[in-house]
Amino acid sequence: MVYIRATGRCLINVHTANTEGAVGNYMALSKTFIVRRVDGGYEVQEEPVISGNMIKHWHAVATIDILRSWGYNAICDSCRRHVMYRSVLGLNEEYEYLRKCAIEDLHGFLDAAKQIRRESIVKFSFMIPVEEQRSEFSSITHNRVDMKPDGSVGEAMMVMKREHASGIYGFLCSMDLAFAGVSLANPDKMLPEDDRKIRVKAAITALIDILSGHFGAAQARATPIIKTIELICIVSKKPIPNAIHGFYGDYAEETASIMKTAIGRGLVKQDEMRVAAVGRPIDIFKAEGVPVDGVKTASEALAMILEASEWWL
Repeated sequence: MVYIRATGRCLINVHTANTEGAVGNYMALSKTFIVRRVDGGYEVQEEPVISGNMIKHWHAVATIDILRSWGYNAICDSCRRHVMYRSVLGLNEEYEYLRKCAIEDLHGFLDAAKQIRRESIVKFSFMIPVEEQRSEFSSITHNRVDMKPDGSVGEAMMVMKREHASGIYGFLCSMDLAFAGVSLANPDKMLPEDDRKIRVKAAITALIDILSGHFGAAQARATPIIKTIELICIVSKKPIPNAIHGFYGDYAEETASIMKTAIGRGLVKQDEMRVAAVGRPIDIFKAEGVPVDGVKTASEALAMILEASEWWL
């Protein structure tokens, strides 16, 4: 089975992917403090962010839709409806949950009533504005028409304001898909190979959905205007370290150095790992002597990773 690492940068215009409720008629973006390296020290600024929980949810949604389109039906009723909060299956052990639902398998679960849980094998960091440049945001006014009971339009308008942001965002994803279909509580228990393979393929394919902007709130009127400008995708037959988050200005250099060290120290052989990259990281990996397939788009890179992963499934 395989281990996937993906890091990079996306240019995102006019998104409102994460908000934190309304104060009156004003909906503010989720924000948190970010530490940047500057000449002579560090600087802390509050900026709009997109939570890993948000990205993870939409990855699960994409995975479900892909599996169903392939005719795979080991998905519980809640996940089938894209309700992925806490498991209510009420089964007796972790392995039974894996058999019942691919999302409980890949994205983990907690059944509070049964006190049974599974750690997620699919992990996302926050998407945050990159180290070299702030994200800017402002509010946009929306009007909602006042409808009368008979269906006619009234004179009043309900005004609401919602914040939207634009910037270059870094991201990071780690998927230990070697454990797909394998009970973490009792690794001797695992699903049949065909079940494991289809779940792994769907999880990788779903990343294409994420990097094309299928995530976040208010997609009906503010689908993120996104372009992946830099990307590093790594697939390995053996465990490898995490990549460096795309937030950092030197993330590509450090990630290339990590993978060069992993090969040099025998953590993984060169023919047991494949790297596909978009943009600036291509030349950086080549300079470090790490074999890399340079492509133009994120979908091409992920297609290569999917193809390579099939060798080791």
